[in-house]
Parts: sequence; C-alpha cells; structure tokens
Amino acid sequence: MRANETRKRNVEQTFERCIEPHVKDESVLDIGCVAHDSAKRHDEAWLHELVVQVADDALGVDVLEDELSALADAGYDVTAGDAQDLSLEETFDVIVVGELIEHLVDFDGLLESVDEHLADGGKLVITTPNAMAVHWTALRLLDQTFVNTGHTCWFDAVTLTQLLERYGFEPIEITYVGDCRLTLDDPLQIGGWLCERALPDRVGKSTLAVVAARSGE
Repeated sequence: MRANETRKRNVEQTFERCIEPHVKDESVLDIGCVAHDSAKRHDEAWLHELVVQVADDALGVDVLEDELSALADAGYDVTAGDAQDLSLEETFDVIVVGELIEHLVDFDGLLESVDEHLADGGKLVITTPNAMAVHWTALRLLDQTFVNTGHTCWFDAVTLTQLLERYGFEPIEITYVGDCRLTLDDPLQIGGWLCERALPDRVGKSTLAVVAARSGE
C-alpha cells in the first residue's frame, strides 16, 4: 500500500526525533515489536532494533508467536503477549507503542496494561498516523488505497490526548514527522512533500508522536 510503505521508510527519522531521547540508557518495553513482518528487518529500518541499540535493556512483546520465535533465534529478548492484556510481572522506565494503537480495539486494556508495567516516573511513547494530515485526505479524494487493512481507527493530537487523560496520563511532548519524499517517480509524493513544508505541522505531517507521563509525575 502506497502510504504505509512510504511511512516505513521514515522509521529512522521518527525514532531519532521522537523516541531515542527517551529510551536511551533506559529499560524499555517495546509493545508490538515485530512490526508486521520480522523478515523485513533485513531490508529496512526496524524500530525494535533501533531501540535495542540505545536502550540499557529492551524487551519486545507481540502476539505473532511465529515471528517472535525467529527473533528469539536471532538473539532478541522477546516474549508473546497481547498489548490489550499484558501480565509480565516487571516494570520499565519507558514503554514504546509504535505504529500499533491504530490496530487495536481495546484501549482500556492497552492503557491499563501500560499503567501496570510502567515504573514510577516512567514515560509512554506512542506513534501513529496523524488523522488530520492533508496527505491522507488527498489520497482519499483521489480514491487511492492507503489504509492498512489491519487499522481500526485514526487519532490526532486532540483525541489521543483525551484518551490518555482518561487513564491518568498527560502528554509532555507532541511531535509531528513528515513521511513524504521528494521524488519524480511519484507525483503524489511530491504533493505530500510540499504540504509537509508549506502547512502547519498538525495538518501537514503524516506521523504523530506523543510522549506521556502519569498525571502529576
């Protein structure tokens, strides 16, 4: 799918700007670590690998048990678990939920699981497509296929903030990252690239990253 394939090429930029400063030298739980297909880690940037490289220690969790077996064989510290119902009996300085929340249906289960596994003073980092980005609207108007078949919802900064606040979290950092490339091979990419630079970030850029902490911490 055009948009989702493009988004994966900017994992490194999202990591460097929005995730790395928070996970460096920390204990990290990476929920949804497989990122659809573990084999792709050989061909493109993979968020879990980037986390592992800078964290003090990192545990990956996912529901895709066959994929986890391959990762375990490759030396990664991973375990099976449902993001919406985790019980790992340990806590972490940082919990990363990268490009996952838009796949879920039980936000109650997700955020209660996060609360149970986040250490005192810890941080939650969420990245997700920015629902308000003009790029997505343009693709819809042009009748382009751009929504991953596993997605169930969209978030913008307002709705994600409201959801987090209901569970005792408050955003401490909101960042937007552009996903389009300047390439003559794809006119839609050029249009998206121009939108990202000409418009305010909240409507111009396609990825939303929110760092949150427990209210009052």
